[in-house]
Amino acid sequence: MDTDTLAPPDLLPITIDDKARFDRALGLLDDPVSDATFANIFMWSGALRLSWREILGRLCVFANSTGDLTMLLPPIDEPGADPVELGACLGACFEIMDAYNDRVSDRSRSRIEYVSDEMLERISAVRGVSLSATPLWSDYVYRCDRMIDLAGGDLKSKRHARSKFVNTYPDHQTRALGDEDTPACVELLGRWSTHGDRSHEGELTDSAAESAVLRERDRLATERALGFRRELGLTGMTLWVGDRLAGFTLGEPLGREQATVLIEKTDPEFHGAPQYIFSEFCRTCWSDRALINAGDDWGIPGLRYTKQSYRPVRLMSKHVLTMAPERVRHERAMVSMPTVAPAHRITPLPEPAPTPTFTIRAGVASDADAILNLERDAFGAEAQAFTPRQVRALLANPRAVVLVATEPDGSIVGWAVGLLRTHTHPRSGTRRRSGRVYSVAVASGARGRGIGRALTQNLLGSFREQGVRRAFLEVRVTNATAIALYESLGFTRRGPAVPDYYAPGVDAIRMGMRLGEEAERGETGP
Repeated sequence: MDTDTLAPPDLLPITIDDKARFDRALGLLDDPVSDATFANIFMWSGALRLSWREILGRLCVFANSTGDLTMLLPPIDEPGADPVELGACLGACFEIMDAYNDRVSDRSRSRIEYVSDEMLERISAVRGVSLSATPLWSDYVYRCDRMIDLAGGDLKSKRHARSKFVNTYPDHQTRALGDEDTPACVELLGRWSTHGDRSHEGELTDSAAESAVLRERDRLATERALGFRRELGLTGMTLWVGDRLAGFTLGEPLGREQATVLIEKTDPEFHGAPQYIFSEFCRTCWSDRALINAGDDWGIPGLRYTKQSYRPVRLMSKHVLTMAPERVRHERAMVSMPTVAPAHRITPLPEPAPTPTFTIRAGVASDADAILNLERDAFGAEAQAFTPRQVRALLANPRAVVLVATEPDGSIVGWAVGLLRTHTHPRSGTRRRSGRVYSVAVASGARGRGIGRALTQNLLGSFREQGVRRAFLEVRVTNATAIALYESLGFTRRGPAVPDYYAPGVDAIRMGMRLGEEAERGETGP
């Protein structure tokens, strides 16, 4: 079915001439997320097939890139505006989406995405449309001064990568992005699109074809931003090594105290370029801003690890709104394009589903006692539990990656250990690195919250950052939950069970996965 022939009526394409109208509406937000700027909307408008319409005086942005019709943002209105009118506007928006989606799929696909906490609070006051809120992703926000200095033990790897770039390429320089740089930026973008970005390649979706589609959309959005950089009011910077472009970045102010990085692309051949250009962009262009917003992680585990590894000071939550499932059939019929405020029954917005409250960070020596308590809780007196000496040795071992999961109060509820190994390939003679998932443990009272999965994903992300191409692990043959988790992350079984691995009569399964050649191209910025 050609969905173009079913395009909803009265929706307008987004053009550069719409900037003033969008800026007025988006300027009403006190605490905007990175998606809520005209530059971000405009640059993605072609790739995501965005359109807009003003309904009851509110700006409404729709997206049609996946065959269904959704809203990119909720209707924007002033703080303190009449919630009855906002309810009428929401009803009108869902009618537009429903009418379209009924023809191409079904109305259960109608939804509003990228709803910030600020807008969720306003919509919660609506009495007229029953909606459910579920978490999407979060923007990662950092202290700008920390991104400039990269000081402290928790940013040591970033600081070293930046220093390595400076020392390896003494003829490097940065300068403001000018019109004359656009061809070189487009050429670099073409190389990036062909080879794939390390944080995205193989992790955007379960399908390589879908990954290629998303990379192509990213390329189109970046080219659009480059072409309209001046009209959008974007600040740009380029990084050169000699006469070769090593990277470029674009950003803009966001709200009262943030700046946001919309685009950062670097040549994968220049190791340390992502860390250097991000830090320099903050120093040269945004030092007057308290915070730097690097956007969300698209739900990609590797990108999530990288963004978390820069130690955000704030996560700006975003949500998806849909019609409450139990009321879709009964209440959708009541939603119509209103000319006056509807007299619907009062239905308070349900509380959003809880987002993970734990944080993943690198383990430090002072965590040893808490980790030992966790080990005793998880394994008791079993042989699998680590001893105090082993825990302290792992925390001090430069070839070990130790991660902990902490609650908001700082208590440790999970930990993971990975070991790095460098070896010579028997046929090619090249030096390669592998990683072993040595142990993952979660406190008994914290299980079922995705902590084990998050720890493992972050551990694999750390492996990728350090050039690891293959990862291995052992797991008890009877631990069906762990086996299912590892298989869902891409591990496969290698060979027969290993008898008596953990203890007499307690066998193990060996599993492994290929992390991909993209791991060799270095870490991208947050």
